[in-house]
Amino acid sequence: MIKINRHTTLFFDASVLVAGAHSGGGGSALLLEACKLGGFTAQSTFLVILEALHTLESDFPQRSQNRFTEFLAEINWELLSVPLEEELQKYAPLIDPKDLHVLAAAVEEGSEFLLTLDRKHILAAAEAVKKANLPIRILTPGDFIQQYYPLHKEYSSLPPRRG
Repeated sequence: MIKINRHTTLFFDASVLVAGAHSGGGGSALLLEACKLGGFTAQSTFLVILEALHTLESDFPQRSQNRFTEFLAEINWELLSVPLEEELQKYAPLIDPKDLHVLAAAVEEGSEFLLTLDRKHILAAAEAVKKANLPIRILTPGDFIQQYYPLHKEYSSLPPRRG
């Protein structure tokens, strides 16, 4: 059985960052808040953070942008490197080219979970990633909360599950 604790690494895709910044009541925000409290280790790349920022600036109200800025400042992020082109290509058969950098960074840097709301590209690749025996689980924040959040060693001190 997998151990879930403050060292458990959660790689946040841009879709989850945007959702967490915009909707304080959802699973994305809950997991960002849990990371803020040190309940998990938050990971992403500078490229993913820029994508989320661009989306928020283009399509969302200022309050969402402000909340995103707070999450960036208040969470102790592990910013991972985007792998070089040759490393990226190892994952090309598994995922849409636009999200190749997300999967490659998460796997190459040892993330345990890749959290996304991108059903069309990243979640669609979850089965291929599993069949390739890659050491990562691709889940929505809601699925992570349902399946793994209650297993956390310090569950009672985390923000409570919603809904």
